[in-house]
Amino acid sequence: MSSGLTDRAPADAEDDSAGTRTATKGRPATMTGHRASRYAPSVAIEHPEPTRNWFTRIRTFESIGYLAYRNFFLAMLGQMASQNMQMVVRAWLAYELTGSYAALGTIALANAIPGLVLSMFGGAIADRVARRKIVVQVGQLVNALNTAAVGVLLVTHLLTFEFLFIAALVQGVTMALMMPSRQALLPGLVPQPQIMNAVALNAAGMNSMRLLAPAVGGFILAYSGAGAVYFLMSSLYLIACVFLWRVPEIPRETVKAGSVRGEGKAALVNMWAGIRYIVRNPVIGPLMLINVLIVLTAMPYMFLLAGFVQDVLNADADALGTLQSVSGIGSLAAALVVASMTSKRRGAWFLIGSGFQGLMLLAAFTLSTSVWMMAGFMLFMGIGQAARQGLSNVLVQEYVEDEYRGRVMSVYMLQFSLSQIGAFLTGLLAEAFGPRMALGSTSAALVVLAFGALIFVPRLRNLD
Repeated sequence: MSSGLTDRAPADAEDDSAGTRTATKGRPATMTGHRASRYAPSVAIEHPEPTRNWFTRIRTFESIGYLAYRNFFLAMLGQMASQNMQMVVRAWLAYELTGSYAALGTIALANAIPGLVLSMFGGAIADRVARRKIVVQVGQLVNALNTAAVGVLLVTHLLTFEFLFIAALVQGVTMALMMPSRQALLPGLVPQPQIMNAVALNAAGMNSMRLLAPAVGGFILAYSGAGAVYFLMSSLYLIACVFLWRVPEIPRETVKAGSVRGEGKAALVNMWAGIRYIVRNPVIGPLMLINVLIVLTAMPYMFLLAGFVQDVLNADADALGTLQSVSGIGSLAAALVVASMTSKRRGAWFLIGSGFQGLMLLAAFTLSTSVWMMAGFMLFMGIGQAARQGLSNVLVQEYVEDEYRGRVMSVYMLQFSLSQIGAFLTGLLAEAFGPRMALGSTSAALVVLAFGALIFVPRLRNLD
């Protein structure tokens, strides 16, 4: 590799403890071969021949040809559509009920705390259970019931800020335990050469929902009420369950501890081994650290935008949906470019995209005086955001060993909880100094972090 980084895993990475190791047939023990061995599955997987047509022959969409991935992708669209609608309507309701930026931050905090506490447990589950898909299905069903319950409270006029807080907390617990298993499912659905394409297409699908779902949610919120949005979200979670049920279980060999107590102890040992792996790995460690720092400054705007639209731009819910969707246009375009990229200088592009996102956010929150002026900045902001999100995910999936994939992805998924911690702190700043100052400051910090890492951290800059 051009960066001179070693491909060798930590010396103790192969044997966490007796009775807790995932079997690793077919994977070289020292990982000194080609980079592809990093995602060699625990058990060899035979993939059916993909569907070939004019669409899947295009390099950008080749992973869609595999039926298992196609169902996984459609399930992801349902889940992400619901989550992006919720981001609009929940923030709007929180600010409408309280008129406080601190309340917006508190709702974000309620969603974040479970992720910080339970995400590593979710990763241990993902690396330990043989049927990861069941974990994801249970999580999606809980989310469907949770959103339906909020919808009932809305139509009966019983919703209070406290109930909204509890619903955010429940969703946070569910996502913390479910998402590592969902992320760990993906690499086994396509052959190894298509993994970068599959991950990038997954990001493109997420960004397409960022394009469509907020606008749909905002318009339904404006013209039919929040209750209708919540019932639609519940239906989308159920649709996601239907498609994911059609995804075959990926064969995995696991070693069981033999008792509930033994499983609990094994989970804790696995968690600690995962943390050691991240800290000692010369690629994963620095990559995860800089990604965490960038996320803390890049994401808070999403949770405070509802207050900014009402308070600063004096606009309605449909304007909030429009701004979220406009940023999704740029994100979708950039994600499709990432799906077509070759494996060259992806570390540098990750940092450049992060810095560009920061510059556009800084302009949007300090200069905008109208919805359409802000929409212009948000369009270009989406390009940087998609490059940041897509390439960080691709790089982590590329360099992590399959044995540790669930645990590493659980730490990677902590970025969503950390972004909400950042939103809570930014909300307090906005309450004290105003939203322009608070969001402008976090955006400026993102610019400094991203371009500083690009200049001074060659290990990341040179990653292919």
